Amino acid sequence: MPIPTFSQPDQPVFERGLWSRAWFIILLCLALAAVDWELIPLKIFPFVFIFPLMLAAWNRSLPFAMICAVGLSLTRLSHQFFFDERPFTADEVAAALVRFFVLLLLAALTNQLGKQTRQLRHRVRLLEGILPICSHCKSIRDKHNNWVQLEEYITAHSTAQFSHSLCPTCFREFYGQESAPEPAAK
Repeated sequence: MPIPTFSQPDQPVFERGLWSRAWFIILLCLALAAVDWELIPLKIFPFVFIFPLMLAAWNRSLPFAMICAVGLSLTRLSHQFFFDERPFTADEVAAALVRFFVLLLLAALTNQLGKQTRQLRHRVRLLEGILPICSHCKSIRDKHNNWVQLEEYITAHSTAQFSHSLCPTCFREFYGQESAPEPAAK
């Protein structure tokens, strides 16, 4: 039996299913930290930390992503502390601090980008699709089956504001003139 999904069709894959679950992100962090322990002799920036950290920052809260960044940053220092006989050098501590701040910055930027993307997706959904509109009075039927004036509907669902005027065709039809008379000079 398929598992029902409650996601929007325009959501990216990494916002759905297991990818957005906290426990899955934690397991992914642990698995990739274990992979990083095997790569430690290479002394490179831990690129394997970037993927789970960005998932945590995009799908969860910023504090959760920061906890992941702290935990992932400490894995290399803890590996050296437990498995290496020589003491920490100043370069290794500095590298750990740089790694920590780079991961924190990445988490903060990814979290902000995720928030903005979700807000934009929400704004696009507000006025997209087919609107049931009266062909005579141009009222729109809302989700509660109430008929609302076009201006009221758009004002409620966007930041647009209206000012009313008459086009030349309507002015001619209602007033029988080409245009409004010019105000008299004082």
